[in-house]
Parts: sequence; structure tokens; C-alpha cells
Amino acid sequence: MEALERGLNIFFIDGSSLKVAFPQQTDDPDKRKMLVEEIIAKRVLTIEAEGAMHLIPFDNVKYMSVYPAPKDPLPGTIQGAKVTV
Repeated sequence: MEALERGLNIFFIDGSSLKVAFPQQTDDPDKRKMLVEEIIAKRVLTIEAEGAMHLIPFDNVKYMSVYPAPKDPLPGTIQGAKVTV
């Protein structure tokens, strides 16, 4: 079975966007939740890509889409939704 593509689409307030593909960071679902909570608390996303460190402050972000969706999302997550633009 082929591994699912993992990625992140970041949409900035100025209308630009950035697409990032990456490998699974950990097999531990509890650790994944902890990492997401830490990113939200710091209000900055750090991405190491191609030998460089990219820091993306949330103040410049309109929204982000992460895929695939986790099987066990954070509490309070609306599930089964459809996004329309």
C-alpha cells in the first residue's frame, strides 16, 4: 500500500500561499497532539526544508490546511465538514 501524501497548505493574509510536503513526524498520536498544541501556543510555525529554517508567524496567516486529517483530532474539532469558497 502506498503511503498517503502528507502536506500543509498555508494561505497568507496578502493572498499568497505556500505548499509544503513532509514525511510523517511521529507514529505516536499523543505526541502529534502535543506538537500541534505547542505550535498553537507559540503562534509560530517552524519548518525545516531543504537546509533552511522557515519561521511563519500566525499573524501573517489567514488559514492552514493540513492533510490527511488525523484519525483522532483535537477535542472540539468539527468533523465531516465541507469547505466551500
